[in-house]
Amino acid sequence: MGASSPSVRKGLLTHHTEVETLQGTTATGGARGRDRSSHIGDPMSSTRRPLAGRTVLVTRPSERATTLRAALEAAGAATIAVPTVRFVPPADEARLARAARSLADYDWIAFTSATAVERFADAVAVAGSGDALASCRAAAIGPATAEALRSAGGPEPLIPASFRGEGLADAILAATPAADLAGLRVLILRAETARAVLPERLMSAGARVDAIAAYDTTVDRASRNRLLEVVESGMVDWLTFTAGSTVRGFVELVGPQTGGASVAAISPITAAAITGAGLPVHAVAETHTSAGLVQAIGAAITEAIG
Repeated sequence: MGASSPSVRKGLLTHHTEVETLQGTTATGGARGRDRSSHIGDPMSSTRRPLAGRTVLVTRPSERATTLRAALEAAGAATIAVPTVRFVPPADEARLARAARSLADYDWIAFTSATAVERFADAVAVAGSGDALASCRAAAIGPATAEALRSAGGPEPLIPASFRGEGLADAILAATPAADLAGLRVLILRAETARAVLPERLMSAGARVDAIAAYDTTVDRASRNRLLEVVESGMVDWLTFTAGSTVRGFVELVGPQTGGASVAAISPITAAAITGAGLPVHAVAETHTSAGLVQAIGAAITEAIG
């Protein structure tokens, strides 16, 4: 990838390298994205099914791949799922168990992923504190996390306008009277390697925060041979990444290569992890959800086709 800085527009992070399009070769897109003429049929299909004819790699853990695959396939894509990481228990399971027994001690419980909800719900079930979870004041980082909480018997959560740690912190602070901020007790359930911005922002406002890992991720080494086959054969048009951990797992398994595919990120944070790992980025979701990621890929394809 060249040394030029990426430019952001319409939710897309683009680098100035070549993309093959129906008209020939243009200077948009990223590492030789393949928008070939064989992908183009009915002109209206690009609106109804903007990913028709494309094959997309999903790198999420198996438990989290279904929603993204469904969204991609609804937009016309074929999908190949090869998880680059898998979920494992956190380093301190005893701390998670104690939190599940102590829900009444907190003013807010904040969940940063659907996996955090599910793993904490398991701990709550063991503790027999399901009623306390149902009556707590909760916040979820996005719609998928909120749905997981509802499915686990939790309350209707606060959902921020921006589905990231900064947005979640701001939403909790905005929903709390200023007089109550000093000493506000907040429990955060998150990944072992989560960013520190959420607890730091809450603590800077005077809250007392327990940030507890509900799970960790590790590289899914069983995927290496299949991932090498998929990438090195050039059988996919797009690689998708939904977290920094999926990026790190990908690069650890196959190195910083794309097989000529374009690369899409679910958020700017994930995009930064991708570029930090030495890979290009061609599309970044404006809304940090599976649907937003599909929309960003569709917009990149439409732009490349011209």
